[in-house]
Amino acid sequence: MKLLVDGVFFQMSNSGIARVWRSLLPRLAAFPDIEVTVLDRGRSPRFAGIEYIDFPAYTFTSTAADSLLIDIFAKDYCADVFLSTYYTTPTRIPSVMIVYDMIPEIFGFDMNMRGWQDKNLAISFAQYCLCISENTRKDLLQIHSSLDPERATTAYCGLDSEAFRPRDEPEVSAFRKEYGVSENYCILVGSREQHTGYKNAGLLFDALKKPGSLSNLFDWPGPSELQILCVGGEPEVQTSFTEGLPDNITVKRVDLTDDELASAYSGAFALVYPSLYEGFGLPVVEAMSCGCPVITTSHGSLKEVACDAAVLISGKDTDELLNALKLVSDPGKRDELRRRGLERAKSFTWEPMAEELRRLVFKAADESASPEIIRFKEEWNRLRRIQAGIDVSL
Repeated sequence: MKLLVDGVFFQMSNSGIARVWRSLLPRLAAFPDIEVTVLDRGRSPRFAGIEYIDFPAYTFTSTAADSLLIDIFAKDYCADVFLSTYYTTPTRIPSVMIVYDMIPEIFGFDMNMRGWQDKNLAISFAQYCLCISENTRKDLLQIHSSLDPERATTAYCGLDSEAFRPRDEPEVSAFRKEYGVSENYCILVGSREQHTGYKNAGLLFDALKKPGSLSNLFDWPGPSELQILCVGGEPEVQTSFTEGLPDNITVKRVDLTDDELASAYSGAFALVYPSLYEGFGLPVVEAMSCGCPVITTSHGSLKEVACDAAVLISGKDTDELLNALKLVSDPGKRDELRRRGLERAKSFTWEPMAEELRRLVFKAADESASPEIIRFKEEWNRLRRIQAGIDVSL
């Protein structure tokens, strides 16, 4: 089996989707019956056993021509099946895709934008879709009602348990000293706002702006100061978030390696993850694996992933979030959340997803000779050629 993988997402971002593929690629390459070739559009990580081909950068103005160029490389390398790290497609060889979420569709993004049109095209073209949670699969089948449910499967994301494990006090102290992090802090990870604000980080800032919020949080003699540690996400913390915070609540933004993030989780008061929708929610599992109490919502896949190992909130009420923070401050509750979180995190490994992806890739290859699929791909190629001509004329 010769597998052609488009590393396009690495060109775009280093967020959670990139983490998924950094975990999957070496596992796919480790299968003895798969040869992996990656189209490198820039910044693709290097792994042993994978061949890399320099490939033109992706643009949103010539996606049909991009598909036709992928076809040429697929033919030259005798590829059997195509995988994309995002929403690119060939036209003549079988494709399997990973569906991360249905956020644009559910939150009213402009679906006329070429990027989201190409997502719809990729779903329509793929012979199989692997969804990263049952909730994502449910949303996919609801929005794409013509999709055969048997062609959409589920496999959870995994966890790098070597990196994300509880760190001892010296490691936590060294991390705090290196980055100037306060003794008492809670963590926000990733984007804090996003389109339509579904990441919902503002809820935490609004809650802590309430008079006396910090002094009312702790049943025991709690800290006189609290820091909100923002890891990754937008380069600057929005001033609308920080304006009006009491003097004893500070904000710091940092970029961290996985080892540093594990230390940050290990020393944190809590991970606050108030997102109103996630396709999976990897930071929740990573925090639990480090013994960090988690406060998150019951929306999207988050309840499915966290189960009873986190404090679940609606994500729409500041008083509810303050009550959750107060609950987490109770030593007995903290110990319970740590225990449940560590146990829950053991459920998530990358091997099942890699195995399921391998299974779907071989199924797609086996079906490639069927007359129906051959006719479909010929028609798809014809339509993409027409589209490429229109793109050039524009």
